[in-house]
Amino acid sequence: MKIWSRISLPLLIFITALLLRILHIAFLEEGFYFSDFKAYDRAAQYLVEGQGFDPEFKRPPLYPLFLALQYLLFGHHILLIRIFQAIMGAYSCVLIFYIADKLLGKKPASISAWISVFYPYYVFITGLLYPTMLTTFLLICTIYFLVLAVQDKSIISAGIAAFLLGLASLAVPVCLAFVPFLLIWFIFWSGLGKSRGLIYGLIALVVVVITLVPWTYYGYQHYGRLIVIDPRLEKHLPIIKSPDESNPNAGYNGGGERFNMILDQPGRFMGNAAGEFVRFWKFIPDRIVTSRMDYRQKVHEEDDRMVVDHPYTSHFLDWVSIFSYGPVFLLALVGIALNLAHWQLISLPLLLAISQALGYSMFFAQTRYRLPIEFCLMILAGGGIYIIWKKIRNHKEEYNEG
Repeated sequence: MKIWSRISLPLLIFITALLLRILHIAFLEEGFYFSDFKAYDRAAQYLVEGQGFDPEFKRPPLYPLFLALQYLLFGHHILLIRIFQAIMGAYSCVLIFYIADKLLGKKPASISAWISVFYPYYVFITGLLYPTMLTTFLLICTIYFLVLAVQDKSIISAGIAAFLLGLASLAVPVCLAFVPFLLIWFIFWSGLGKSRGLIYGLIALVVVVITLVPWTYYGYQHYGRLIVIDPRLEKHLPIIKSPDESNPNAGYNGGGERFNMILDQPGRFMGNAAGEFVRFWKFIPDRIVTSRMDYRQKVHEEDDRMVVDHPYTSHFLDWVSIFSYGPVFLLALVGIALNLAHWQLISLPLLLAISQALGYSMFFAQTRYRLPIEFCLMILAGGGIYIIWKKIRNHKEEYNEG
């Protein structure tokens, strides 16, 4: 009976989450909703055919490898990709429960997990043919193994966490922004002590670097220069204009001009970064190219798998975001404030969230870039809700006794 009581809640979380995600997938059309999938799909098919990466492919490599593996095993079926992502999404909810349980206790963990089960964005991303779900899963696994590394004083768990972080970076390069924060966390807030924490941190750093070496070597061979995962790095940097420039694309032809602009005007760059940091936490999605009907129709003419009419671009999604992400964000702030006395416990998910916000602020921020770390907010929100509930309950008990 004791064993059943321990596994029944995670199992219920998994089954409920999976059913919701499968139900969502059942209403989707057999096509893609965001045009980036064309490049990932083409690269995956090149890999399956044994030709290596598509010569024109200029993106991080992990998602095409993820697709290619599924194409090899199950054939080229969009539905099967979504089902596999739904399973990943459901298991992510279980891992969120285990992480929060180890950090905050079982009751806050239950709250955090159930938030993730019903959280609209975490249901939506299982149906997207995009690296978001894969990255989310890898980051959740990273945090889970980091917690195990500290709890069990296990270098092996720390190494696994670092490997998973390296993989996440090969899907979304900004995940690398967590590395310096992770090193600081190991030394000062992991509870391992500074000497042991430094050893764990350095081991994690080495493992991350080793994970990136094969793609870095391939990139050097393919592009003739050293690249950090994504050859389009400069393209993602903001264009820092001087006050008298009116052309937003002035001075950019891919030859290092954006780097020079930033070096020439560091103050304006930092001002832009501050604005992007705030935008990262925005309640309403924006900067979605596929929200334009003319763009979707143009892509559909090139590839009829592109779905022209779909819910991901409707204004209804704005309200869904406001009434789902909004409360989670605010309750996460409450959770941080009420748990400051237990900083060591909440520091890990908080540092991951902050690292990604800072990383994207150097480039540009969008709602979908925030999704992989929203589980951190759910964990913090679960802690906040539980403390508020405890305070209300204690107040009622004191009132009744008085």
